[in-house]
Amino acid sequence: MVYTSPTKKARIVTLKSQGFSHRDIASQCAVHPTTVGRIVEKYGSGTDFYRTAQKSGRPPKLTENDVRFAIRILGSGRARDTTDLQRNYFPGRRVKPLLTKAHIRKRLAWAKEHKDWTVEDWKAVVFSDESKFNLMGSDGFCWCWRLPGQGLDMRYVTKKVKHGGGHVMVWGCITSSGLGRLVRIEGNMDRFLYVEILDDDLLGSLKDLKIKKKDIYFQQDNDPKHTSGHAQDFFNAQGLDVLSWPPNSPDMNIIEHVWDYLDRRVRTRRPLHSNKEELWEALQEEWANIEDEYIEQLFMSMPRRVEALLKAKGQYTKY
Repeated sequence: MVYTSPTKKARIVTLKSQGFSHRDIASQCAVHPTTVGRIVEKYGSGTDFYRTAQKSGRPPKLTENDVRFAIRILGSGRARDTTDLQRNYFPGRRVKPLLTKAHIRKRLAWAKEHKDWTVEDWKAVVFSDESKFNLMGSDGFCWCWRLPGQGLDMRYVTKKVKHGGGHVMVWGCITSSGLGRLVRIEGNMDRFLYVEILDDDLLGSLKDLKIKKKDIYFQQDNDPKHTSGHAQDFFNAQGLDVLSWPPNSPDMNIIEHVWDYLDRRVRTRRPLHSNKEELWEALQEEWANIEDEYIEQLFMSMPRRVEALLKAKGQYTKY
């Protein structure tokens, strides 16, 4: 459809009011006669020729104030990209693991089994997990908001390391007595490396915090290397009680919040890390600085999480 300027629209309406036919007006204004008829019908009463009708389709989620706020946050460096901005300032639809009927049934059974556990009971649990931290942010395409002429502004350019940025994989654990060790995982972790980490760093964490093995339940998810026969032999040899865990249930594992918190702390450091060694150093420093109060609040949330899982009948919770 050919664009008709407000000035031409005004001329068409004026000519019509002077008695010209649609064909004559079309000839003088170099438009089709149907265009003349449509404009006369829409603007014949002399309304604002700059007015545009509201378009159909999905309305924008952000108000003008939201847009201005987002520009300030991105411009100040408080968010690295739109992914960071959305996660921390405009949270939307959450990404959740797939739950099959079997998963839901097992999650509900687990919640019923632990519905009477108190905060003190949960404080006996050592929560553990692995996590990946990207050197240059998201693995996907990064979008940013910028004004005209700011395409090469340092704030709006994604810095790329030659041969790719890479990432740092870690294993860690938390207890109600304090943070356990954070371990860098080199290469692909199999069942043998996993047991090596447990032997050195899980047991080392318990020793550091003066926690007896008989006083704790060890939590891990159902990753095959965690549930392998090699790992089970280690737990039996060490006399460690492993907490039963429902499938696809990161919402019940409070260390997931610690990973997210750690990632945000690392991303706000200035100057920002530029290689994997600097990222690993930043992760260790920020891990050591996580407040005891923050960990305590996570442990206190466990009864509420179980209650939420019961109310959801094994389906998704807000956590």
